Order: sequence, then structure tokens, then C-alpha cells
Amino acid sequence: MRSAIVVLWLLAFAAGAAADDPRILGLHIALEGERVLASFSLQDAFDRRLESRLESGLPTSILYRLELHRDRKRWYDRRLQENTLEVVAVYDAVARTYTVHYKLDDKLVESRTVRERQEVQDAMTRIGPLPVFSLERVRERGRILVKVRAELGSRTFLSFIPVTIATDWTDSNKLRIPGGS
Repeated sequence: MRSAIVVLWLLAFAAGAAADDPRILGLHIALEGERVLASFSLQDAFDRRLESRLESGLPTSILYRLELHRDRKRWYDRRLQENTLEVVAVYDAVARTYTVHYKLDDKLVESRTVRERQEVQDAMTRIGPLPVFSLERVRERGRILVKVRAELGSRTFLSFIPVTIATDWTDSNKLRIPGGS
């Protein structure tokens, strides 16, 4: 009886913790010529650890891993391309501003300066529409989709095992490449 109560307590604790875990919402893709545009938002990303790092003036980043897949019915989707979008924010205590940089595969795409904490959180967690892939090298036509995962840093488990803090993979809507089969 006592072990059943402990198990139920652990399950309730795990369910409560899972409700506040970061997750990707509203992932949507669109085609603009040969470019694939993605837009999405990251919910529940800013915890006490990430906020304190941002306020300390250290560069604080969220890494978004994006994968372009060819949709195959009743089989595993085939990965065609992959990219990383890194959003880095730095707090300038003298000017009291945050500078947010967007890097797609280590190439600077955009930089912006904001003043409020909520603005920097929105800038780091609301993405798009942003061109993330090019279909120029994709030979086969058909349906495509984008998968996204966010990595928020790392922590240690049992004080010595490094663990990456990440969301689950999220799938986008599926689009048919024009001129395809």
C-alpha cells in the first residue's frame, strides 16, 4: 500500500512538472518561390535559470534545430536538409538594453535592440516567418514538412551526467512542392 502511494505521488509530480516544460507551438510553413518560410513560438522557455543568466549580462542563447523532410505515407519521413537557428541575447547594463542576434547556420540574419524584458523574451521565442530552407537542390517533388526542436542549454543529472534541456520534435503542416507528383 505504501509503495502504491509513493508511485502515485511520483506520477502526479511528473505530470505537474511536464505541464510547465518548454514546447514548440504554432509551427507553420509556407513556400515563397524556392524558399521555405517557417514561423513558430516557444512556450514556457524562460525559467529562473535562463532569466538570471540573461540579467547577468552573459550571452544567453536558444538553439532551434530545423529539419526539412520529404513526407512518405506509412513510412518514416526522409530528411532532406537541416539547419540551426541560434537566437542570442545580450544585456547591456549601462544602456539598459538587450541586443538580440539571429544566426542561421552561423550566418547573421538579423539583429535588433529592445529595452523591456518581455520584448526580449518575445524576440527570442516568437520566430518568423523566416526563410529557413531553399528547395533549389531538392530534385524530387512531393510533399514536404519541417520539424523543429529547441535546445535551452544543459544541466547535470546526479551532479555529473550532462543533460541537454530540449523540447520534443514538432512537425509542421505538409506542403506539396509545385510541379510535383
